[in-house]
Amino acid sequence: LSDKIAVLYLGRIMEFGPSEAVFSGPHHPYTEALLSAVPKLDRSENARIRLDGEIPSAANPPTGCVFHTRCPRKIGAICETQEPELAEAQPGHTIRCHIPYDELARLQKPKAVEPA
Repeated sequence: LSDKIAVLYLGRIMEFGPSEAVFSGPHHPYTEALLSAVPKLDRSENARIRLDGEIPSAANPPTGCVFHTRCPRKIGAICETQEPELAEAQPGHTIRCHIPYDELARLQKPKAVEPA
């Protein structure tokens, strides 16, 4: 058995790597949205990411990044016109996104909770 996991959207690999790396992030925005829907065991509040936008057809996928019609982190026309490469984020962990890995890490960094 392998400890690798692939996250697919419309049949395209959006993220692939060791399960620990994929689950701990930073993530592709689709993986980020999927994981935001998972209830936390410690019952801590998490902000669920709700995906808006048109659900594309798998038979006629959109040009560019197939997730751009629903992506909460879409950065512009490049997402609509150019399919991102599956790029290595860390050794063995790849993400298909126009947003650089370091920027995804910054955007997805958990917010510090202020003491009451």
